[in-house]
Amino acid sequence: MLVSTFEVLVKSQLPPVPGLENLSRKVIQGYFLTIANVNFFPITVSLVFTVQFPKNPGGPAPLPADFKDFLNAVDISGKNLFSDLDSEATLVPEIGPKKNKARLTFTLPENETGLLLLQPDIRKAGILSEANFEARGYVEIFLSSLSGSDTATLLVTPEQRGTFFKSLDGKNLDGKAKADAGLDQIAYSLPVSNGGVFKLSNS
Repeated sequence: MLVSTFEVLVKSQLPPVPGLENLSRKVIQGYFLTIANVNFFPITVSLVFTVQFPKNPGGPAPLPADFKDFLNAVDISGKNLFSDLDSEATLVPEIGPKKNKARLTFTLPENETGLLLLQPDIRKAGILSEANFEARGYVEIFLSSLSGSDTATLLVTPEQRGTFFKSLDGKNLDGKAKADAGLDQIAYSLPVSNGGVFKLSNS
């Protein structure tokens, strides 16, 4: 079942217009998906991300190039599961001609709420300074056959959240005071069908 669209990026806030350099900041934007299991039994869900990878013929190669350029994490009851530390949070590419789909499967205990984060892997060299990371796509959710029932009801809330910053040394924010870095936050909800109440079935 379709959940929402998403846009994950590290980009300059304004186009490179002469005279506006001091006004422009960069933004790190991630996709946040809150899923509440309102059932009295644990459920296992699969999220499928379909990504439009960017192309720039004749110009510098934009990012992401594949799913390894993303960082994803799942937070269940305060336990953070990161893709490079825990197999339960791994975003697994699916076999297909376009290589633009990946699946993430995890279990939510009864009456628990989990939070999924998908963002650029800003730990990689050059991603913050080059600010050339942009990917769009959509998310689907499915009920796994490993769940405690053939049907389940979920409450789902997708959001985009971004952090603005000003990179004064052209490379990173290390050693910069908060005021000098020009930090700011933005968050907004994304449209979702059925008021966010999803009735899933694995039949």
